[in-house]
Amino acid sequence: MMKYITFIILFFGLLNFANAQQEPAKQMPNFNFVTTNNTPYGTKDLNATKKTLIVFFDATCSHCQTTGKFFNERLNDLKPYNVLFVTMDENKAIDYYTKNFAPAIVNNVDITILRDTAYYFVPNFQPKRYPGIFVYGSKKNLLFYTNDEKELEKVMVVLKKKED
Repeated sequence: MMKYITFIILFFGLLNFANAQQEPAKQMPNFNFVTTNNTPYGTKDLNATKKTLIVFFDATCSHCQTTGKFFNERLNDLKPYNVLFVTMDENKAIDYYTKNFAPAIVNNVDITILRDTAYYFVPNFQPKRYPGIFVYGSKKNLLFYTNDEKELEKVMVVLKKKED
């Protein structure tokens, strides 16, 4: 019994260590997700001349809810960019999230809400935890990553900064 407990402790310790070492994708991976209407949406649908903001969220995550409220209040500032809210949630959870925390993003033509039905995002983009907030340049290079809602203003600074 003691060996079993030791094994479990070691296993979860190594799992946490491996997760802490994970680094977000330095180049935007090619992706294929679906909209909430099940319309395919992939890398090819992005405007290649714009920076891309990707917000990876879970509807029940309080930090994600704060993030949704933040961007919901800054829609005009987001117009010049590709903006994707990506989740593994079902439409019912997405509806809850948008209704309560980000109602203005639902029908906003500048923001696309995507579902990751194939569980592609985590192993390829490699967020450390929710929310995963990525800013990629027009050449698909990672300009900034955070999972801390206290750094949302910094996300806006990076988006507005001219690319080299």
